[in-house]
Amino acid sequence: MNFVAKRVSESAPGRMDLRTGGLSQAAAGHLSALTAQAAHAPAAMVHLLDGEQLRLVGAYGLPSQWAHAPSVLVTSTLAGLVIAQGTPLVISDVTAETTDPVGVPADGGRAYVGYPIRDVEGAVTGVCAVLDHQPRQWLPEHLTAVDLAAQTCTAFVIEQRSAAHADDARRLLAALLDSLQTGVAACDAHGRLVFSNKANEDLNGRLPGGTDLRTWKRHPAATPPPAVEPLIRALAGERLHDTEIEVERPQQRPSLLLADAQPITNAAGDPLGAVVTLQDVTHRHSAAMLKDCELTIRRQLSGSDTSPADELLLEAIATIGRMLDWAATEFWAIDEVGNVLRRHLHWTDNRHQLPPGLPDHLNHGQGTPGRAWQSSEVTWATDLNTDPDARAQALDWGSLRSAVAVPVPIGSVTRGVLACYSAYTEHPDDVRTAVMTGIAAHIGQFLERRRGWDLTTELGHSRDEYIALVGHEIRTPLTSIESYTALMIDDPGLPADDRAEMLQVVQRNTGRLHIIIDKLLDIAGLQSGHLAMDIHRTDLTTIVQNAAARHTAPGIDFDITLPGETILWGDPHRLTQVIDELFTNATNWADTGSRITATITTDGPIIQLTVANTGQIIPAAERERLFQRFFRTQHAITNAVPGTGLGLSLARTIIEQHGGTIIATTDDNPPGTTITVRIPTDRNTHPHQQVSTATTQPR
Repeated sequence: MNFVAKRVSESAPGRMDLRTGGLSQAAAGHLSALTAQAAHAPAAMVHLLDGEQLRLVGAYGLPSQWAHAPSVLVTSTLAGLVIAQGTPLVISDVTAETTDPVGVPADGGRAYVGYPIRDVEGAVTGVCAVLDHQPRQWLPEHLTAVDLAAQTCTAFVIEQRSAAHADDARRLLAALLDSLQTGVAACDAHGRLVFSNKANEDLNGRLPGGTDLRTWKRHPAATPPPAVEPLIRALAGERLHDTEIEVERPQQRPSLLLADAQPITNAAGDPLGAVVTLQDVTHRHSAAMLKDCELTIRRQLSGSDTSPADELLLEAIATIGRMLDWAATEFWAIDEVGNVLRRHLHWTDNRHQLPPGLPDHLNHGQGTPGRAWQSSEVTWATDLNTDPDARAQALDWGSLRSAVAVPVPIGSVTRGVLACYSAYTEHPDDVRTAVMTGIAAHIGQFLERRRGWDLTTELGHSRDEYIALVGHEIRTPLTSIESYTALMIDDPGLPADDRAEMLQVVQRNTGRLHIIIDKLLDIAGLQSGHLAMDIHRTDLTTIVQNAAARHTAPGIDFDITLPGETILWGDPHRLTQVIDELFTNATNWADTGSRITATITTDGPIIQLTVANTGQIIPAAERERLFQRFFRTQHAITNAVPGTGLGLSLARTIIEQHGGTIIATTDDNPPGTTITVRIPTDRNTHPHQQVSTATTQPR
């Protein structure tokens, strides 16, 4: 019998990777002993293919040197011939059948029988063989014994391969499910967890695998992980689709999960368990809420609503707080007089409060809002109690943990800051940062539109009032002048006393026209820059004292509370015009027997002057127009109170040229009006005016 050993390539289908399982060494050893006994052979062995090697996995009666060489090349053994040919190999005497014996041991093994071991596809994966050290004739029953042993090995291999394939499939499925961002968990019919992927453990923590998940229901005080309730409901036969589950986490915003769950049954409908999938849709839900909030704010602040601006703005910041689950929101307006941020409006929910004692104004770069103003960028404070900017506002923020401050732009300039405070630990988020920036832009656009509407409205009112002024305040004195002049021309013989009286009327009306024209020219010249102010280091206390002395009136007391000296940089002549106008206005509207008060206080770099009287209250709608050119209240018109409607407008123009503001407020008890003037003391607030270093007293 001539035969040639054949090389088995790496791509041979019968190659078996022992690392994935196979015939165990103990089983192969027992099988080898039984095979040797059945074939009446002194030795038996089981080889399995392992790449280019044959691995000895079971043996009986082999010489010791074989046991020390458990792995040999396929091409160096008789078993390799069985594998190469795929058929049994029977040799009575190796030395008699070949001059180049292959795999013959050094101790003289002579007779050999080998049968192939196959896998489920029929490919050869190993060899079951017996060996005799003497030549012999193998009987049919001997061959049958080895054949049955090989078939037994084949059954073992097929079973192991099937188990390995099933294990591979389970591993592949587990790896696939672990790669998903959706949490997946399954339990058996007894409620015991049988599978949980990584995403599910991230959402639930590690669930117990050996206990019935339904035991959570027996402990109402315990809060089960989010996957448990859907699994329990599915075990009871319920199917869930997109069921929302809100998960509370310490110091974190609640997470929102969507659960899908269903029971698992066999072909007969018997329950096998249940499966649940969980999706974390927190970010998706948050993005949707942010977008809805932005659209809501845009609707609230758009259009031509005539409601007061502050009323709409307060509604907007309350909407931001409620829709985006902020504990408190604030709008900080830039006070251009003092160059500081002032808390203009604020809103808090019912569960939290801003800490007491918070400053109502912040300097440039101070606090979280001040930092946003300084940088013109969104500023996050992840921990209010440790953030250095937040600690500049308060050392203890109570239940509030984080904040974000968003600049509110008007054009390219920051005009305010929207500040939002959270009871959760917040981290910078690109989506929220972008949407909050968009919301702040809507607020800025609203403020700019309102400013434009106010200017347009004021212009329209000015035009109407100007027509009324021309029709009454100018035409009336002109008519008197024209009439008396005509009488004097037509009657040269008028008595001297009558002529003198007529000339006094002409002079009085001419003076009235001069006042109107002078004020109009002053307002126009100051606003256009054609009239420059002469800025000096000026004592406002002296100006107010002198003006109070000039405006004493019978039946009205003046209560003046002034510091010894109040120095600012201003035009003393123009400031005297303002104070005279305020005292004149207060005297005209004060009740007999009442008191006019004037007070000067300082607030950092700002001097504040208030002039108040008791008397007729100015309605809110008229109060907002009080400083418009030509405006006169209905009470003044009805009661023929003298005036042109230009005095307070001129006063506002002068104060604004000083970088300040002037506003009017009313009180109900006692009824009256207070006018407040705020002027910065810094000389740099007059960059376009001529500034002298000398201290000048009012003329």
